[in-house]
Amino acid sequence: MIGGVVGYTYQAENLCPRCTLRAMLANALKVRWDLPHEEAIRRAAKNEGVDFDDERSYDSDTFPKVVTEQMCETELTALPGGERGVISDERCTGFKCGKWLVLGEKSPSLAALTRWVRDDHELPPALAKKAAATLREWGLSHPEFIDSDNVQEAAAQHPHAWIDYRFVDYPNSTETRPIHEPDDTGDECLHCGQAWQAPQHQTA
Repeated sequence: MIGGVVGYTYQAENLCPRCTLRAMLANALKVRWDLPHEEAIRRAAKNEGVDFDDERSYDSDTFPKVVTEQMCETELTALPGGERGVISDERCTGFKCGKWLVLGEKSPSLAALTRWVRDDHELPPALAKKAAATLREWGLSHPEFIDSDNVQEAAAQHPHAWIDYRFVDYPNSTETRPIHEPDDTGDECLHCGQAWQAPQHQTA
């Protein structure tokens, strides 16, 4: 993005560059689609008599103001235990777009996020689907914002089979096999990081 601009604030919405141009056209502001967005908006500002470089001289209700990567921040309020997390990005709210301004893309569908959780975090398909849905409810809808702790925490919200791995013939071999019975009470489930006695393992 030119000058670190990832979007614009216009008429009480944070918009990606394309949606900004669409919104300007919808409000009878002439813009050129064949130019880079910042140049197109600067030309439109000149035509409208707006000093684009002095944002204090005009209101975002009448003409777009820039949004940079550093200005993007989404606070999460749905994390378990009342925790509040922050994502360094914001979504475009115009025309049902939903693209993340910094990433420049939408979050994957539930099916795609489920595949990612299943493959990258080695969850069984049924648990991966439930965990992916929970992550989306929390606002963690894109892999860019999700870490292994988030996935384990999401998995811990749903009943599932306890699992760990053991070496088959250690130290003679590095081969491992999954086991569903703990060797001692200190074992933790690889899916959720919880002890085998945790409630989500009792109904699996």
